[in-house]
Amino acid sequence: MARTTQRQGLTGPLVFAILSAAFGSSFLFGYNIGVINAPQTVMGLWIRKVKCSRIGNNSADESWGQWCPELDTQDKQEHMFENGTLNLIWSVVASIFCLGGLIGALTTSFFVNRFGRKGTLLINNVSGIIAAALLSFPSLAGSYEMLIAGRFVAGLNAGLNSGVPPMYFTEISPSSLRGAIGSVHQLFITIAIFVSQILGLPYILGNSYGWPILMGLTIVPCVVQLLTLPFCQESPKFLYLSKGDERGANDALVRLRKRTDIRDEMDEMKLEHEQMKNEPTVTFRDLFVNPFLRKITIIAVMLMVMQQLSGINAVMFYSTSIFRSAGLTPDQAAYATIGMGGINVLMTFVSVILVEKAGRKTLLLIGFSGMMITTVLLTVFMLLYKSGVVPDGENTQGWAAWASLSCVILFVIFFATGPGSIPWFLVSELFSQGPRAAATTIAVGVNWLCNLIVALAFPFIQAAIKEYTFIIFAVLLALFVTYTWFKVPETKGKRLEEIQAELRQNL
Repeated sequence: MARTTQRQGLTGPLVFAILSAAFGSSFLFGYNIGVINAPQTVMGLWIRKVKCSRIGNNSADESWGQWCPELDTQDKQEHMFENGTLNLIWSVVASIFCLGGLIGALTTSFFVNRFGRKGTLLINNVSGIIAAALLSFPSLAGSYEMLIAGRFVAGLNAGLNSGVPPMYFTEISPSSLRGAIGSVHQLFITIAIFVSQILGLPYILGNSYGWPILMGLTIVPCVVQLLTLPFCQESPKFLYLSKGDERGANDALVRLRKRTDIRDEMDEMKLEHEQMKNEPTVTFRDLFVNPFLRKITIIAVMLMVMQQLSGINAVMFYSTSIFRSAGLTPDQAAYATIGMGGINVLMTFVSVILVEKAGRKTLLLIGFSGMMITTVLLTVFMLLYKSGVVPDGENTQGWAAWASLSCVILFVIFFATGPGSIPWFLVSELFSQGPRAAATTIAVGVNWLCNLIVALAFPFIQAAIKEYTFIIFAVLLALFVTYTWFKVPETKGKRLEEIQAELRQNL
């Protein structure tokens, strides 16, 4: 057993580095995604209160009737966001995070090439702490503008945290564990979303007094990482291939592997280093001009497009209403949504185990195919529920509601099986050290751009075609299955030169 563990590289220093990077960066990224959803109503009421306080007691003011009249309980829950200006403000609070993420992602190449993978993660904590401060005190300051600024800075932080951890994990991992360790990024994202859902319950922190604390808790991962990551190793590949520090890379590998026999990995890096000497520095332009790099870049970009346009956001949007249609009370529906988050965590953990056994491409195909089938079935069941009858006249609302609920759960399971985690690290597996940072920047930037497009476009599409929205995603998923089958390479257990040789053959 000891020999197997050592051969696979499962060492204390490696685990410590992964946990430090994953909790301080991947977890923070996921928490910032999920934390805004649960306290939406109480934060909207607070924004309303701030606007009213700025008007004062002047009931003659035209906007007084928009912001100041008391709302009963039902109005708070159902009619508050019919206020167009309030709805616009909240849309800015929600979407400014994606804009910040896009901008942050586009700086990835600059930071990782200049400061390294570990160095970038440490520096990124500055924006994380600033965001935590801005998000903690809007209530005391009476400023929703501070909340917007905090979400924007949190987005900048998330932009780097979405791309750098998978790159770091890929470069410090032995090849036999590269996929499993790369999947840890998505695992911690799902754990963080799950935690934010629990903490956002009304009787915990999702209330008028607790939401600033809920927002400010983002400082915890930053502090933990600042205290732990300095004791971890920088990426050996960055040290050797980017900085030319062979001795530093050797020392880092010895510490990560806890053994001195690291000849194979050093020889692999030396070979890549010699190849890089004969190649010019790769620019963003080269990724699209060079035929070979262009091919891999398109695959990397498509992986991110497929993840974001798979329909996961649409299913999450409908989940609560589907749970309600199955007969659950509002409170029960909220708990069911949290339970779905728990299933997402569990299945992502399963994918960490399966990815080195089944392979990346296989899990992507299973995931996208399963999502396509469940999306079609979900559309059918939601339409049956809405109509209330089938051709023979039998009432089917109860049955169709529970069938829809089952489809939602199955959809999340299939997403977590592969499409949720694999694109993040597969991009780093496809590229050599030279173009990796630039390619990651483009791929993660496209991911955030798609995220922003979905966030802005989905409400209009949903309002226009309702349940038929899922037909769009079913068609897209069919295309994604086809693309994955013909274009995405299998990288399980392969060295970089093997992966690239296979890609060159199919060019």
